Amino acid sequence: MKVCRYGCILVVLLIMAIFTMTEGSRKIQIGYDITKMENELVRLSEESKRLKFKSDKLRKPDKISMKVKDMKLDLSVQEDEDIAVAKESHKHLDKAPGSKIEA
Repeated sequence: MKVCRYGCILVVLLIMAIFTMTEGSRKIQIGYDITKMENELVRLSEESKRLKFKSDKLRKPDKISMKVKDMKLDLSVQEDEDIAVAKESHKHLDKAPGSKIEA
């Protein structure tokens, strides 16, 4: 009877030890997963910032192009440096020589 009691206690202790080890390794795995996800979040945030900057940069020529069309300037783009050069001055603005032009 004593042997059976000790055997039952031993089995319960082994089950508790296995459960404790399993939960401990699961917590460690969750910690690694959290670290991996945090690194992925940082990487994606940087990529998002980079793409937003690129998107904003690409939108600027459109705004500039629309303003140029509104001012009716004749522009040509140099392929080497991507610089727009005015072919004619803006004589159509009819500003007096001493007046200020505000942007």
